Amino acid sequence: MSEKLSDDKCNVTKLFGELWRESLKQRIIESTKDQQDKEKIAEIIKREIDEFLRTFPFRDRFKLQPDTKDNAKALAARNRGNELFTPLIGEYLESLQHYNESIAYSEPGSEARALAYGNRSAVCLKFGLYEECLENIRLARASKYPVRLAYKLKKREQHVKRCIVKDAGVFPDKVKHTPGKYRPRDSGHPALQLSYEAHANVPQLVKCVELRQNKEYGRHLVTTQNLKAGDVFLIEMPYANLLCDTERYKRCAFCQNEDTFTLIPCEGCTVAMYCSKECMDKAHKQYHRYECGVLRDCWRIVGLLLKGMVGLRTVATAFASFDQDLEGWNDHLNTLDETNVNAFTMDWNNATVSDIYDTVQVLATNQKRRGRKDLAELIFFASIVHRLLLERTDFGPLCESSPTRSKLLFDLLLRHVQTSLINKKRVLHMEREEDDEEEEDNYFGFGDSVDEAKEINHSEQTHAMAVYPLSSMLNHSCVPNVAPINLLDGRCAYIAGRPIAAGEQLFDLYDVSSINYHWSLRKYSLKRTFFFKCHCAACQQNVHVTLDSVVRADPNYTLLLRVLDKVEHKIPFLVQYLNHAGRHYPKHYLMATELLLPHALRMRHGYCKDDDIRNPIREVDDTGLVATLSRILLASQI
Repeated sequence: MSEKLSDDKCNVTKLFGELWRESLKQRIIESTKDQQDKEKIAEIIKREIDEFLRTFPFRDRFKLQPDTKDNAKALAARNRGNELFTPLIGEYLESLQHYNESIAYSEPGSEARALAYGNRSAVCLKFGLYEECLENIRLARASKYPVRLAYKLKKREQHVKRCIVKDAGVFPDKVKHTPGKYRPRDSGHPALQLSYEAHANVPQLVKCVELRQNKEYGRHLVTTQNLKAGDVFLIEMPYANLLCDTERYKRCAFCQNEDTFTLIPCEGCTVAMYCSKECMDKAHKQYHRYECGVLRDCWRIVGLLLKGMVGLRTVATAFASFDQDLEGWNDHLNTLDETNVNAFTMDWNNATVSDIYDTVQVLATNQKRRGRKDLAELIFFASIVHRLLLERTDFGPLCESSPTRSKLLFDLLLRHVQTSLINKKRVLHMEREEDDEEEEDNYFGFGDSVDEAKEINHSEQTHAMAVYPLSSMLNHSCVPNVAPINLLDGRCAYIAGRPIAAGEQLFDLYDVSSINYHWSLRKYSLKRTFFFKCHCAACQQNVHVTLDSVVRADPNYTLLLRVLDKVEHKIPFLVQYLNHAGRHYPKHYLMATELLLPHALRMRHGYCKDDDIRNPIREVDDTGLVATLSRILLASQI
């Protein structure tokens, strides 16, 4: 994992707080004191922020500068990689990401880039990835690898070719793809399917799930028939997703596959890398040309508005979809009746790009519920990003002669930063880890084998953020009855985590980070972030939802699961147990088995053995799927 790009010294939320106390508070409160219309208040704040930024040196305060290639930084990154690559340290995966950083910073055709590709080929050799090694040797030569060192590449190439010939008889199917080319990932299991008949016009949703609306819950989802634990009721693609900055030198920025050994750089920035020219071209066409020049600075300054970064990707995606007719799109938005937009009744089989975007346009912003300071902070951030986009990206030529387009860009930035703060969801992958037994257990990490010295876990880690039109309609509960399963093709499936009776509402868990908070802090966090008061059973009775409360139930059953040595064997047992007639489900916390089922399904459908570098034989030994949970159970009984 790479270092975060966020810079605490250039934190937009921190700087805005200082400016608010110094001058902006008085200025904005005074100018809006007689105004009650929330839309008018936003317009006034925008005018005041614009006037303030005309003289405030925000570029200097945030140290904003174009993201350009820099061979000196490339050399520094390569040197860090070399230090980790030495036999005494042997942190080869860490060195690999520094070599990728060096490639991203290096100028095209430079010696710096050629040397980094050469170093990366050496890492490939350490892991026995012979085809990947040859691909990096090819890239190094294409980048004009220095003649004085050419003998090293030649020697390595000859050695690798001999190894390929020698291994051909032993591992005839070892190489199943061509490095440098996009390849879809495969879990090795049948694809997850909807459990019931799909809606005729919404093929990603089962027919029995409907969107309802009332005063108490607002828009929410209800099932019209009984759902069993494990039933799949929704499988959808995101409208927009964004790779986390910490994954930038590990995964493809477009398909998000883990092709760490053969990533190639975007030539316009130092943040995006791709598994192939195919993914690079698709990203540029679909959104990246509208964000390339600002991504690094946006990650640096975003501060506590991190979730809003998906809003930038949403805007870039939308503009790329409509840039041939922006005036027509603007007219459409100005006349759009949002009350008539319903993603659950729309005909997705014949939907236009405008129809699909409308389902994102109508996601909640909560702008009318925000206080003046909160709204001013968002306008401050959106205004700075707006200026950077006009200066550094294709938005400049698109908007320079059209105030209408420029206003549209700002309005959508402000809207989708807000919709992302509320509706953004994590995209998870399964990652193999080796932890000492005494280390603290991860909430989402359940062991896959038990050893006296070390524990091997496959834990759920976040690698991206995404916005989904349909699942965004799920309401929150601290004790949810549904769970997301991120699939390898980029889609997200939702399953019932426990039996749900016909007529009941479906509840997701919004803020995982608050799950172990004290009940008072948990309720405050939800109110502050999502602007609602949670009325789930745990919040109504002020129950502290912790990992201990999660694992109180079923200790004997979870221990019995350890006798099954494959995830695909565990899933039927979990489903049968959770659907047992007369099973009592506590309202104040989840049972252990309710966490184990989605974890097992993520292992089955969201895990690719080919990407598991930490497993040298690329096989999953999940004989102890519940090992971590079991230790907690045993500890809680002492």
